[in-house]
Formats: sequence, C-alpha cells, structure tokens
Amino acid sequence: MGVVLKINEIKDQLTNSEQKIANCILDNSHKVYNMSIHELADWCSTSSSSIVRFCRKMGFDGFKEFKIELAKDVADSEKSKDIVYEDVSVDDSIQAVINKISSGNIKSIENTLELLDSYEVEKAINALDKANNVYLYGIGASGLVAMDFQYKLMRINRNAFMYLDSHTQLSTSVNIQKDDVAVAISHSGKTLEVFKAIDMANMKGATTISITKYGDNPVSNVSDIKLYVGGIEQNLRVGAIASRIAQLTVVDILFVGLARKNFKVVSDYLKGTKEIVEDFKIEK
Repeated sequence: MGVVLKINEIKDQLTNSEQKIANCILDNSHKVYNMSIHELADWCSTSSSSIVRFCRKMGFDGFKEFKIELAKDVADSEKSKDIVYEDVSVDDSIQAVINKISSGNIKSIENTLELLDSYEVEKAINALDKANNVYLYGIGASGLVAMDFQYKLMRINRNAFMYLDSHTQLSTSVNIQKDDVAVAISHSGKTLEVFKAIDMANMKGATTISITKYGDNPVSNVSDIKLYVGGIEQNLRVGAIASRIAQLTVVDILFVGLARKNFKVVSDYLKGTKEIVEDFKIEK
C-alpha cells in the first residue's frame, strides 16, 4: 500500500498533532522526500521525534524507510498526473462530469487493489464456500451492494439472505448459526445497525466478514475476516459513488473466486438462470 493512500485512509483516526504532520506531508509530498528529518520537522513546526513516531505509526521503521516509499509514490503520481481526481462543481460541463466521475471510480478501484490482502480474500472465499447460509448486512448505498451480492450468490444456488429493513437484518443476526457466514458492508465501518448485526453474528459463533474502508473501525474490529476498500476524498457525492464502485469490485472478486472453486457445476447454474429469463427479452 502506498504511503499517500495509507495516510489519506487513516487520517481521521490520527491525533491533532499527527494530522498536522500528515497534512504537511500530503501538501508537500514532492518536497518531503528530499528533506532531512530536521528540515521536515521545522517545515511542519514539530520535533524530529514526532516525525519518527508518525513514520512508525504508518508502519515504517523510521523516516528513511518512509522517505523511500514516499518517493515511489511521487514517481507513480507523475505517471498519472494527467488524470484529474476532482470533485464535481455545479458549473462543470457534462464532459467534465464524465471525466471526473470516471477518474474517481478508476482511482477507487486502484486504491482498493492496493488495500486488498489476497490471504484475507482467500479466507473469505473459503468461508463462503463452506457456509450453510450467508447473511448480508448493509444500509443505504452499501445495502444495495449487499443486495447485488445476494443476487450473485443466488444465481449459483447458494443460500443468501439480505433484507433492506435494518430491523430484519438485526433479527437474522440473533438466529444465525455457527455454520453460517455474515458479511457486513459499510464504507465508514461505523454504521450502527450494521455494527450491531455483525457483532451479534460474531457472538453467535458465525464466521464474520467485513468490507469497510482501511483502518480502525467498529465493524472491522469485530469481524473475523477484514477486507478493505479504497475511496477518494470529495465534498459532494463523488466520494460515495466511488466507494460503492470499490465495494462492488470486492463483491465481484469474492463471487468469481467462489464460482471458480466448482466451475463446472456453477456454469450449469449460471446457464440455467440466464436461460430462464431469455424469453422475457424484447426481440426486434
């Protein structure tokens, strides 16, 4: 995972002093990797020891290792500097809207690929494969992603349940069994209803999977398997749109990963579900 992405994803979990350092680095990333630790400390109006602690919190041994990874990030950003990741303005032309939305979605997928741990993905697929029932929890836009996942699982003859009503979601979590799997989808990881449902499923002994943004959050903290998605920081709904695209990407990965485990049987299921609706298509 890139340094800039990691800072952006956990920035709201940092202390005020750490956020000050983070903003200083993000605003001057092209200069920081050429600075000494003392120069950066002066630039950020902090101490060298605070810089070291910040680097370690980011998962690095020290400032030197941090700078090396930051330099790689800067080099990568130079390669894609013609792509604009901006929020939509009310004065934008339709072409600008097309470009910004598309670029934001592409960026969120790229960030998600950096955040996804293939080992955790494999664990999630294996858990879904062994599950007697799969219960999906999500509210709002994340609820629509959960519905999409339920539809995909249904097409390959898996017992999957998703209810848009949050009280019904909570009710299913109370009756969940140990051989079931619960999947919680919440970008922030702080949606109360989703947290309550996945926490209850966890207490009941079911295997729990979370799909949230990267970092410390209530939903991922109580989940057995943690899958992280990337997003983009925007003021309007572009960020929410991009996070939904990232969630759908993870759902697609899980679905295809699950389907490939028994591809011959799954192919027959998919063929059957496709054929049953063919007669309802309008022919010219």
